Amino acid sequence: MAFQYLLNNLLVDVPGAQGAIFLDYEGESVEFVSRQATPYELKLEGAYHGIFLRQAARLAKLMGAGGLERLSIGGTKMQVMSRALKAGYYVVLVMEPGASVAIAGAALARASDAFNREIP
Repeated sequence: MAFQYLLNNLLVDVPGAQGAIFLDYEGESVEFVSRQATPYELKLEGAYHGIFLRQAARLAKLMGAGGLERLSIGGTKMQVMSRALKAGYYVVLVMEPGASVAIAGAALARASDAFNREIP
């Protein structure tokens, strides 16, 4: 399965999804798809979510909450959800503010399983 295919499926499976990006452990884009955002905007959002994921994982560990499963940030203009993958990779989904977090979370979990099978 190609990474591009998995990202496209996220946009199809999540009503209100505007973009999705798959990044490596350094925050560099591997693949992305977008409906509205420019490549620069999506790559910037993805890189910052890598920082957020690492910080949230450290906090979760300090609190004894276990491993971080996903990170979701909701704003007045957009929602962003991300999931850590194996080998330091991660995937980020950008959505409209009214998009369903439950639908997005389930779709992102399925996609994450598929990404993890494809990552060497």
